[in-house]
Amino acid sequence: MTKINPGRRARLALWMISSSVGLSACSTEEPFIAPFFNFAPSYQSGIEAAPVLLTNDAWWEDLHDKTLNHLVDTALDDNIDLGIARERVIEALSVLEGVPPNAEINPSLSAQRGETAGVATSSETTSSASLGVFWMLDPYGIRRQSIQAAGARVEVADAEVDAARQLIILNLTSAYVDLRFNQRLLELRKRQLASRRQTLELTRKLFEQGSAIKVELTRTEALLAETQSQIPPLVAAVQSLKNDIAILTGVAPGQLGINLDGHVHQPHPKMPTDIGIPADILRNRPDLRIAERNYYAEVSDIGIARADLFPQLSLSGSVGPARNEGVTEIEYFFGPSIIFPSLLDNSLKANVAVQVSQARQAHETWKSTVLSALGEVENALASYRGSAGSVTQARRSAQLFVSARNLTRQLVESGEGTVRELIDVEQDVANADVALAQALQQLGQNYVALHTSLGAGSNVKGEKDSPVTAEKETEN
Repeated sequence: MTKINPGRRARLALWMISSSVGLSACSTEEPFIAPFFNFAPSYQSGIEAAPVLLTNDAWWEDLHDKTLNHLVDTALDDNIDLGIARERVIEALSVLEGVPPNAEINPSLSAQRGETAGVATSSETTSSASLGVFWMLDPYGIRRQSIQAAGARVEVADAEVDAARQLIILNLTSAYVDLRFNQRLLELRKRQLASRRQTLELTRKLFEQGSAIKVELTRTEALLAETQSQIPPLVAAVQSLKNDIAILTGVAPGQLGINLDGHVHQPHPKMPTDIGIPADILRNRPDLRIAERNYYAEVSDIGIARADLFPQLSLSGSVGPARNEGVTEIEYFFGPSIIFPSLLDNSLKANVAVQVSQARQAHETWKSTVLSALGEVENALASYRGSAGSVTQARRSAQLFVSARNLTRQLVESGEGTVRELIDVEQDVANADVALAQALQQLGQNYVALHTSLGAGSNVKGEKDSPVTAEKETEN
């Protein structure tokens, strides 16, 4: 076994230090420059505002709908997709913790016994124990960059939890708005059915008296049948949306346990929403945080790929006692190793070029994501304000047509109006009621879309159910 005398150890240490200094001049780390976007001072469709953090904003509570609030709370606790996203954070944390260290210590122990057959049988027992040491010098900062890249991907996974949470809230509130619209429409059709039955009875009475003609009676019957035909599809739509809502909350259809038929009313946003300034979307929207952290990880990977172009230097050794037939002695060795990259392998340079290109792609993806986000906010603001004005006018129109119908019915009963006029105005009332319900549905959907585009609510309950936080609480 090779033994190193003090003089050789000194020369070896000097050689290792010199090699480390020389290799450290070849740092492979790619400097990261945070991506920049030239934001406007305010949204084009919005008024001047101050910075606003919206990630913890439970904006749906402003609709003052206890059923919706209960549904959202249930979904954030039990949704399956959100559970999958949380597991991805745990996976990313495990990858980070699994970045290998530069140094390793490996103990080993062995024992053997053998016999030699001959004139005289003899036996021999040998045993040994050792402590192996390995140290990979890292002048290029490969491990540090690996930790940076893995840490960035942990942040990506954490932002993906926020994105999953926001998607759940978007889908759930959108389905709830549609449910209430269809329930309202079903209610209107039943009301219209009752009104048209009254009109049919009045028309028959007038027809028997000779004050109405056959075509008016036939048309009244046709409108009644038309209204009856519109009810079954609405019943089916309501049931389908109930099933969708149950699945979004993480339970099977029919097992929701929340009454969706009581106190039916369409959500009607009335209060203005906080929109902040355009640059706020960088911290509010999880998709932008994902894109930025992906870019950071790709930049870190450049240095890791580039390190393969340079020599790798390591130290390894072993020390331990060895016993042979009662005689114990100390054996040890220690020595350096340097591995040079292949001079004929161009794939290593190609790998660096690939990684540089992927980093540039990630940067362009970030810019594209920011630009799309700004467009979404601007469009959502314009749509929300337009639908708010539409609801006001639709409500006024519905009220006026109801008054016109009541007046027309009185005129027909007194003989001063015709059945045709009553039929026409009843159709106008039905159309106006539907138009108002549609306007309220569109206002609700635009309200949902606006908050989603702003990144609002993406981290509601996030600190409570974060896998990282849960892991820390377990350790404590």
